Amino acid sequence: MQDKIKYSALVLLATVFAFSGCKKLYNLPDEKDYLSSQADFTSKDFTWRLGRTQIANGGGIFSPNGSTTPMTFEVKNPRFGDGKDASDMLALKPTLVWKSEYTGLETSLAEIEAKRVIENHPMMEMRPSGDIIFWYTATRDVIKPITDTIIYPQNQRFFDVKVSNSGGTRLIQNLTITTRIDIPYEPSDDYNVITGRPNTTTPGGRGRVFNYPSGLSGIKGATTNVLMNDPKNAATGLVYLYIRKFVDATGNPAAIGHRLRFKFLGTDSLPINPGKFNETKWIQQVHGFNAAGTALGFTQTAQYVEYNVAYPIPLARIPTKYTAGGPTNYSGGDQAHVEFSYSRTGFGNIRETGVISQNFKIYEKGDWEIVFHFKTVNPKFDND
Repeated sequence: MQDKIKYSALVLLATVFAFSGCKKLYNLPDEKDYLSSQADFTSKDFTWRLGRTQIANGGGIFSPNGSTTPMTFEVKNPRFGDGKDASDMLALKPTLVWKSEYTGLETSLAEIEAKRVIENHPMMEMRPSGDIIFWYTATRDVIKPITDTIIYPQNQRFFDVKVSNSGGTRLIQNLTITTRIDIPYEPSDDYNVITGRPNTTTPGGRGRVFNYPSGLSGIKGATTNVLMNDPKNAATGLVYLYIRKFVDATGNPAAIGHRLRFKFLGTDSLPINPGKFNETKWIQQVHGFNAAGTALGFTQTAQYVEYNVAYPIPLARIPTKYTAGGPTNYSGGDQAHVEFSYSRTGFGNIRETGVISQNFKIYEKGDWEIVFHFKTVNPKFDND
């Protein structure tokens, strides 16, 4: 039996040496990778919303058509439609990137920031998969957005992509980019995408456009005793939503750029004490921290509730208890969710609960406030 094993081994070795000898004798080339002539992008037209990080078409936009991986991708000949150079979009910028996973369970601002690091990245970057990433560092002050409804060739950006492996090279031409102005928050119905400022007037003479809360239930009007379940219904009471930056009158430099406030305004435009929303689980609304950023927490005053936060919100597309649908919404994680509630005793000694909720995103670092304005009817907090 041992002789048989030895014999088999000798035959195998002889075969290997013979094949090696043949390669040398006949000068056979080494095996090369395969690059398909049909390898291509499934989409060649991209919209670049400035000021936010996004992967073009959600990823998976390159079809290798059986080509051998890995491949390299290189942007070539960035240009405008009139031939002018458009390589500004490839400029390197200091960019905050994740080096370890965000979970939503971090217990301090420092723990979050320790998971991110500053690296230099081009504002538009090709990934080894062929995906295209547009970084948040491209804002309107460095990349000119297209604000016209008609896209003229001289404003359209074009580029080619050189795809390579050891099997060859392929040049894919005439991919296009439409750059759109930064929108720092969502929902943004009240934001003018032409001027890049809050909407005070709109085309067609329709007047000012407002955002409205995502959800409103169980809240009765103080003067009407009628449910205000539709924030757009003037008959029962209009409720507006404002997402805007605020300026700290105290000038506290340690907090500037890391805060998020929630405010409620009455019909007189004066603050409603957030303590009236007595059923709200404030600690569960936002992945926020105390003023020092050292522990999960918030600050509550008679005018607002404030959190010390890391931006953007949500920080990553990961479902957590702070995002719409919660941690079990596995396809979610792209919108933050807050819910403010209170209870009161109605007629017949029945417990009534009012809820106002909002899904939102904030892309731009700063000091922001989200304001719910009961414009025409105040909510009823008192017991019957």
